[in-house]
Amino acid sequence: MENPFKPAEKDMRIVLITAVSSLLAIAVIALLDHKFEDPYLVASFGATAVLIYGAPKAPFSQPKNVFFGHLFSAIIGVSIAMAFDALDLFGDYWWFAAGLAVSLAITAMVLTGTVHPPGGATALTCVVSGFFGPIYIVRPIMLGVVLMMAIAYAANILKARCEDKNCEQYEN
Repeated sequence: MENPFKPAEKDMRIVLITAVSSLLAIAVIALLDHKFEDPYLVASFGATAVLIYGAPKAPFSQPKNVFFGHLFSAIIGVSIAMAFDALDLFGDYWWFAAGLAVSLAITAMVLTGTVHPPGGATALTCVVSGFFGPIYIVRPIMLGVVLMMAIAYAANILKARCEDKNCEQYEN
């Protein structure tokens, strides 16, 4: 089996596509965060970018894992934050809520076959950032994930064309 984590191809066109696509994805999400002065950018997106742009063939980088790993983790993280807040336990026991959210997110990803390591950071972010409402599952988490996946899809099409040596037509 080929190592999915081997260093990036030496073909500079592939490296350039990787760099530009990851820059575009994170920059667009950060711009939304800045323009609307509302959370759109979460730290786990940095790790997701490394996986889906830098190691797109890795098992953890597959669309099912990326989408559902973040979705399950966001649902769990937000639910834990909301429950601890509703029980008036968040202030004193947020540290336990954080650990519980990550542990349950890992369990859910393992049981569903959707392990995506940045999902643990997503669950943690939902708790420590005080995401106390279901809207946070949609935005910032899933909006950012879908945007990143769409850009990764386009980047992977370009990379495949370059690997097939058809990339020359795009150089002019």
